[in-house]
Amino acid sequence: MAALCHAENAAAIAGGKWRVAHEQAILTEFTGLLAIPNIASDAVNIRHNADAISKMLERRGVISRLLQTAGSPPVVYGEIRPPNALRTVVFYAHYDGQPLNPKEWATDPWKPVTNDGRIYARSASDDKAAIVALLTALDALKSASIPLKQNVKFVFEGEEEAGSPHLDRILAAHKDLLKADFWFICDGPVSRSRRQQIVFGARGVETVDITLYGPKRELHRGHYGNWAPNPAMMLARLLASMKDDDGRVLVDRFYDGIEPLSDTGKRAIAAAPDVDEDLIRELWLG
Repeated sequence: MAALCHAENAAAIAGGKWRVAHEQAILTEFTGLLAIPNIASDAVNIRHNADAISKMLERRGVISRLLQTAGSPPVVYGEIRPPNALRTVVFYAHYDGQPLNPKEWATDPWKPVTNDGRIYARSASDDKAAIVALLTALDALKSASIPLKQNVKFVFEGEEEAGSPHLDRILAAHKDLLKADFWFICDGPVSRSRRQQIVFGARGVETVDITLYGPKRELHRGHYGNWAPNPAMMLARLLASMKDDDGRVLVDRFYDGIEPLSDTGKRAIAAAPDVDEDLIRELWLG
């Protein structure tokens, strides 16, 4: 264990020195990627993003290809297979960004600007930063002559911000190619403490269409309130019924299959930085 920790510390030190020495080149590559518009519905520019990332992988000797299904933006796939590797890890990130209204931006979202040490552009954080960080790590490891000991695969998606409607089909079509021991998803919340964090598990999203029925036309609430059904009130009551006052979900079978926290998990939570008070002050929560 001591030898392992020593090797990890050496890698971290070497990586830090390499980053400082090559900072301008890293930023040039990063801002070049940020300058390509990346809204999932913009098929032409999404393809430009995918092609650019593929070339970034190939410049580092990573075998790259695009994975698609009918109507989907391409998933950029890359892999490194060192000899004698016993495990495989997939690093996931996405290169598309949230739709935007340029009028709400102080600067052009596709022309990165730097202010007070921060880069402002669409996807400067979520999630092109993760892609450039991963590829920069490859450069640093190579420079320090630190070999990879496991197979590494990259999956960079192009429609995460649109709900990933095609990802399940792409995964199913390339199940053998994407087989791995675990996935490392480089797209998550930043700790208020600004320290690096690893979260075990991933959030999911479930969408439901609900149709509410009420009167055939608008009614005066002073005349018809509490007599005619009010769809807005019905929806509010439905939503309120889904959780109790402590935040526990009340939907039947919602917690089926959920493993309770282990002692290790509880210790990890207890050891994590306590940021609640800072957030309460920042958000003006009573």
